[in-house]
Amino acid sequence: MRTLFLHPPSFDGFDGGAGARYQMTREVRSFWYPTWLAQPAALVEGSKLIDAPPAGLSFEDIVEDIRNRDLVVMHTSTPSFKADVKTAERIREVNPHVRIGLIGAHVAVDPGKSLEAAPAVDFVAPRAGSYTTSPVRRSPTWTSFPG
Repeated sequence: MRTLFLHPPSFDGFDGGAGARYQMTREVRSFWYPTWLAQPAALVEGSKLIDAPPAGLSFEDIVEDIRNRDLVVMHTSTPSFKADVKTAERIREVNPHVRIGLIGAHVAVDPGKSLEAAPAVDFVAPRAGSYTTSPVRRSPTWTSFPG
């Protein structure tokens, strides 16, 4: 399975803050390394990790990577959840057959409501994404998290 682990692009007007999946875009530019994506990416042979915010990548910059994938796993957070859902919707438009999953504290705390709020998303990981083998899913054909 051609897998992309995606730290989605930033969006206008977001300045980070407590609980965000990335930090400030104001006076100080500071970004945490996306360890929650890097760890499972290291376990999935041939996968790719894109850390869009610090690279200044827009959605348009990653479209070709999305078109060439079977699975996209994104990290989300409570402050960025609505924007990440919109990113999932855009991913679905670009690649209608791709499976989309979300990992992160927001979806781990309330996986059911997270899926309800994100119709373009196929599954969420209710625990740490590295070794999750029973994601909460929408698709009856999804059997496990790759890895």
